[in-house]
Amino acid sequence: MDDTNSLIEQRKAKLAALRDKGIDPFKNKFTPSEACKSARDNYTEGREVAVAGRITAHRDMGKSMFIDVRDQSGRIQVYAQRNVIGDEQWNIFIHLDLADFIGVKGTLFTTKTGEISIKLASFTILAKALRPPPAKWHGLEDTEIRYRQRYLDLIGNPDVKEVFLKRSAIVHEIRAFFHSRGYVEVETPAMQAIPGGAAAQPFKTFHNALGCDFYLRIALELYHKRLLVGGIDKLFEIGKNFRNEGLSRRHNPEFTMLEAYQAFGDYETMMETVESLIKHIAHAVRNNEAEPLKIPRGVKEQLASAMQSALDLIEDMQQQAEKNKNEEVNFLKNEQNQAAYQQYKEKTHPCVTELKKLQEALHTPGEDPFTIAPRAAELAQNARVAIFVFHTHSAKTRGLSGDQLSMEVCKFIEETINRMDRTIENLNRCAVKEIDLSKWERRRYKDLVRERVAQKTFGCVSDWFALSAEKRRSLAIEELKLGGDIAAGYEDFEVTGAVFEKLVEPTLIQPTFVTHLPKELVPLAKLSPDDPTTVEVFECCINGQEIAPGYTEQNDPIAQRTTLEHQAGGEQQKLDEDFLVALEHGMPPAGGIGIGIDRLCMMLLGQESIRDVILFPQLKPK
Repeated sequence: MDDTNSLIEQRKAKLAALRDKGIDPFKNKFTPSEACKSARDNYTEGREVAVAGRITAHRDMGKSMFIDVRDQSGRIQVYAQRNVIGDEQWNIFIHLDLADFIGVKGTLFTTKTGEISIKLASFTILAKALRPPPAKWHGLEDTEIRYRQRYLDLIGNPDVKEVFLKRSAIVHEIRAFFHSRGYVEVETPAMQAIPGGAAAQPFKTFHNALGCDFYLRIALELYHKRLLVGGIDKLFEIGKNFRNEGLSRRHNPEFTMLEAYQAFGDYETMMETVESLIKHIAHAVRNNEAEPLKIPRGVKEQLASAMQSALDLIEDMQQQAEKNKNEEVNFLKNEQNQAAYQQYKEKTHPCVTELKKLQEALHTPGEDPFTIAPRAAELAQNARVAIFVFHTHSAKTRGLSGDQLSMEVCKFIEETINRMDRTIENLNRCAVKEIDLSKWERRRYKDLVRERVAQKTFGCVSDWFALSAEKRRSLAIEELKLGGDIAAGYEDFEVTGAVFEKLVEPTLIQPTFVTHLPKELVPLAKLSPDDPTTVEVFECCINGQEIAPGYTEQNDPIAQRTTLEHQAGGEQQKLDEDFLVALEHGMPPAGGIGIGIDRLCMMLLGQESIRDVILFPQLKPK
């Protein structure tokens, strides 16, 4: 801190010296003729150019100096010579600091190393940076600083800036897509008397002039349906939603949502819309790629977490094995036990050693996480086998047999092997290199849940939906280990929802439309004609998370009132009566979609955290 304060004082002294010479950097004006990238791309030897930007590097050569000037488009090198600009200007130029803004005029030339540069003729100081840049100027790495002071992140990490420029391009292409299809862009209230359209906790505020409470919207939907009633047949909105809920790698309390509705459409219509939209964006934003529909995945953080979980489990089991060996006085007197323990050590210790090497490699620049992930999964699998064999052998040596032995082994499998299996699954998912947007699958919700539960129970439960509600709940908590995700008051459909969210959704890496969800999950959609326990709804899942839900919208005002009254639990103040009255005036059959733009950007831009696609993510104030 003292060093920083000293540097700030030095820079303030330089500012005062400039002002003493009649130069005030904050009052100067300069009009660039082009961007830095344009000057480089349109190179002609000796062409006069004028560019402006921030100084990001300087190299003093005695009577000459090179500096890098960077604007939004990129950087260009500037070459200054004392004998060209004169002693007075040279003495000012050499006292410029990193992060100062400068405008330069000169002619283009190529250095001996082949770099396109500007031979400086004159310059104008446009802003004096009073604070020095972060120590890691070329690649700011402190996550806390990156999110709290995003401007420093954008200055120090050109790749980060590129992500946000591409996010802007994605939003532009969304608008272009819907305009090309004849949709009308609308704007609806962000403050609402009754928050509706989703089951979520709202933020509450008070309107002083009107003297009443309002809520920040949790969804755009209900106002859009009013517009369908009013005769706007195809509409979309890109707007902020606010939900007073948790933060995570995939959740931010304030997020950007696209919702679109088409009169006389249905969920099939909207599936085509979602697929076409995402393909359109990928082609437009990734048009310089050989295969724009093949999206590289970002897996580094997930892989690091999964490898650490594997290491923790293996080392815990090693400690447990050592404890069992020491507590059993006669354990090592038996040759069979000695051989089992030695074999266990020989199999698990190299796994730990190599996993730690892979951890280091993962954080080494240039290392490919997709070569690390399958090797880590293989090591974890080898350790899993060794752990199971030894601990089963250990149980037998303690004199356990019959039912006692079965119970001991089953408990061990539940508590340890299942955790290891989940970790191995995560490692294998990290080995999937890319998302292929040229192939889209359609699967029914119930079929996916059935298959996954059968897999997790080794075929013992072939049909989850044939079980009673009580049995489903106990199975989810005791055997599928979802107790932490199932609250005491969960209804049966919410238990199944937890199974899907925790065990099915993360496996859906490639584009998948999950259709025919339980009717209780989506009260604003129409029932499926072939299965009245489900609704005509899809969830588009890509990269292990939901990207876009879509419905055949409910337009029967009586049926809609019934479902919303049930959802409100008898609390009349939670009913949006104005919306229900609007439906009674007649709403055309329609299809609707909602796409989380933040998650869409995560997927298309290979980012693992929602905070890396939101310029200023929500953080706890210091």
